[in-house]
Amino acid sequence: MLRTPFIETLSDLFIRSAAWRGRDELFVDEEDRITGTDALDQALGMAQGFADHGATSGRVIAFLCRSSARHAVAWFAAPMSGRIACSLHVRETPERLGQALDWLDASILVHDSDLEAEAIAAVSASGRPIRRISLGARGSADADYSGIIASTAPFDVAANRPKPADVAAIVFSSGTTGKPKGIMHSQKTLLEAAKGGQVVMGPITPDSATLLYMQPSFAAWPIIVLPYVAAKAKVCFGKLFTPPAFLESCQRERITLAPLVPTMWRMVFEASPENYDLSALTLVSISGEAPAPSDVRQLYDRFCRNICCVYLSGEAFTASGVMANTRDLMERGKIGSSGRPVVGADVRILVPGGSFDDEAPNGETGEIAISGPSLAIGYWRDPELTREKFHDGWWRSGDLGRLDSDNYLWVSGRIDNVINTGGIKVSGEEIEHALLSHPAIAQCAVVGQPDQRLGQRIEAYLVARGAPPESGEIDLFLRQKRHLAGYKIPKAFHWIDAMPTGPTGKLFRRALRTDG
Repeated sequence: MLRTPFIETLSDLFIRSAAWRGRDELFVDEEDRITGTDALDQALGMAQGFADHGATSGRVIAFLCRSSARHAVAWFAAPMSGRIACSLHVRETPERLGQALDWLDASILVHDSDLEAEAIAAVSASGRPIRRISLGARGSADADYSGIIASTAPFDVAANRPKPADVAAIVFSSGTTGKPKGIMHSQKTLLEAAKGGQVVMGPITPDSATLLYMQPSFAAWPIIVLPYVAAKAKVCFGKLFTPPAFLESCQRERITLAPLVPTMWRMVFEASPENYDLSALTLVSISGEAPAPSDVRQLYDRFCRNICCVYLSGEAFTASGVMANTRDLMERGKIGSSGRPVVGADVRILVPGGSFDDEAPNGETGEIAISGPSLAIGYWRDPELTREKFHDGWWRSGDLGRLDSDNYLWVSGRIDNVINTGGIKVSGEEIEHALLSHPAIAQCAVVGQPDQRLGQRIEAYLVARGAPPESGEIDLFLRQKRHLAGYKIPKAFHWIDAMPTGPTGKLFRRALRTDG
């Protein structure tokens, strides 16, 4: 077994955890079931393959891959060997992918075999001599996964051990609120994230198993994968999310943690989960956007009595997160709250538009700022944005929230989803949560549309549970049952078949706005 005196980097952690996992499965998908021993051997081979194809220490290894067991091995091979892993959006255009490869100064592009055409076009658009490695059939790539691990000598980690401060991964922001950003994490911050996940998702044991349908290009992938690898547990990957596929995988793989964003959970609620054996579940997690109280109650009543409601981000990760457990939600009356900071983390509420020192009084809504050991070290090639968002161990999130009298955090939405209607600022998420408490509404989104008189006009987009009721009934419900002020009532209700979502499954409100 490869050993270091003590674990101080993500590289150290992966080597130790994979070795201890041994003959038990570590990474599983529909095609491959890779044990811990094999994952380590294959990662060492891939790391040497990166070196043989010109990727020196500190260079970016880009990935154009869906979630899979082979992708996980190749991804860990990059930071394990002192390279920087960065997963690209598989649904992006070749032109944008080429721009990203150029911006990253990527040395190698690893891609799924069925994305070969997209990979070729992206490399061409980048204008750079980037080598390609296919995870499947080689095709026209410079090398392929199977060939590398079969013929390449293992990488000498001891002679090339990365340092804690080295950049280990670049995570793209989801892009639902604007231009994606390259969030830089170091070997140390990812190690802290892996350890912090033992609090947020724990206890994670070698008997635990989780299931991911999130694509690798989004923060949810490392947020969940790192703690499970650290705990020597099993990580299962699904290629295409559908509620039946998710439920069948939970049943087949005996999943203990099921993590989804609220929009995905609402789809699962409608898929008759009672018809599946979900008895292995020990924890259900809901994060990515603020859940409605009705989401939490359905999880508690229909899935698992142990619920983790977490406030996380690509910049903060698990050791800098905020968490509410079942007791907080169901016994302390904090349904709808994100909870309190985890061990080592801290939260401030800043006056919107103010400095890091301008804290809002307790109970008032402001911008959420986060501190903790897994906080990112900045944004790739954007020192100005880094200075704006990061300061003295703190990061300002762009999310709105408040702390109640018990110091529980209540997230009320994004600064950029505040609707200015007639000079009055309204949170779209507040109205969405009210709408979701109506029994006929399965999903909803509230946005501000351009209006000559009001500036922005509040409109609601709704997915019905069965036959949609009259709009007047919904209007009356919001006024009489939810006690919303008149200026918060949507001016129009639109019934649609499905909500637009981004690649992570989060609600993509911008697709509903007529101004883009």
